[in-house]
Amino acid sequence: EKIISNHLNKIPIKKKLFVDFEGEIKSLGAWGGDFILASSPNNGIKKYFKKLGYSTIFKYDELIK
Repeated sequence: EKIISNHLNKIPIKKKLFVDFEGEIKSLGAWGGDFILASSPNNGIKKYFKKLGYSTIFKYDELIK
């Protein structure tokens, strides 16, 4: 993410929108912020994103069956 963001002159999504997130965030797909993958040692991932107004949130095991 850091290498690609430097090459494209784009700010990584974590630095742009989720600076206070405890964990890692990776852009998925296009760099327009369409999808992200979030990983954290804490159990509050869903709560964190819902608080910010994001309503479409999937757990890993809901996507990979």
